[in-house]
Amino acid sequence: MTIKQKLAVDKIVENHGNISKSMIQAGYDLTTAKNPSNLTKSKGWAILMKTRLSDDKLLKAHEEALQANKQIGAQILINAKGEVISKENEGMIEVPDHAVRLKAAELGYKLKGRLHSDTAVVPVQINNNIDSLSDSIKEIVKAIYDQHPTTRTNTV
Repeated sequence: MTIKQKLAVDKIVENHGNISKSMIQAGYDLTTAKNPSNLTKSKGWAILMKTRLSDDKLLKAHEEALQANKQIGAQILINAKGEVISKENEGMIEVPDHAVRLKAAELGYKLKGRLHSDTAVVPVQINNNIDSLSDSIKEIVKAIYDQHPTTRTNTV
């Protein structure tokens, strides 16, 4: 394995998986960098993947990525007078960040050579509406509706 190969691998993380950009930054000429397989199909790449991105590291990253969450605004409550009943960060809930989870897994498999171009990875839009909330949150929202029938809720 060469110094350029090692440097390119280091740059891939900084460049969020952009191999061509990483190759240019590592000193490869533009013609070579336009075809990342010049690097990814080399013996040096395979050795670097085994040492720099071990199965244990990839598994740990996948475990973390599979638990990725994001905060979303759950609701904005309005009282009978039409006034917003809200405080800063009130109504924020944590939901799974499926886009991050999928992207992290996809990148790891690509780097390991286990995701091929003929394999389709299709992102799915997850709707965070009342039907997708946990049963306990549904019960809370229902209780609010039952107690305050004039209260309006807008999901974000």
